[in-house]
Amino acid sequence: MCERVCAHKGSQGVQCAENSLKHELGDELLPLLLAHRDVVNRILEELWSHIEWEKRKIPGKKQWRLLPKYKVDVHSGKYKKKLRESLLQEWPFAAHWVDSAIKTAYSILRLGGKTMLKEKERGEDPLRKDSSQEPNKHS
Repeated sequence: MCERVCAHKGSQGVQCAENSLKHELGDELLPLLLAHRDVVNRILEELWSHIEWEKRKIPGKKQWRLLPKYKVDVHSGKYKKKLRESLLQEWPFAAHWVDSAIKTAYSILRLGGKTMLKEKERGEDPLRKDSSQEPNKHS
């Protein structure tokens, strides 16, 4: 276990413990990490495609809001199971990575929903940002 000095806001050089796992598997892990990222993006696109946008007027104002409305119940266990099974058909790694990707995508949709909604109101596609860049390899 390594220790480093953390610069927490309002602290005077507090010691933080950092667990680090030493490995030499960078080239072997890269395909898994890239595949995980890609499947998270695929799930987000799938979930995003099931959203219909309803324009509603704000009472007493001249403004309108775009409100999301799901075409299917994406939060049902039946839908998640079907999604998982479809992803596992092409997945070469352990199944728990698909489960992790599903949880990650749902968290992104839930937590990033406000930002995504603002981008949608501006006419942007929040899922079409340049995330295709490969991560830098560290020597």
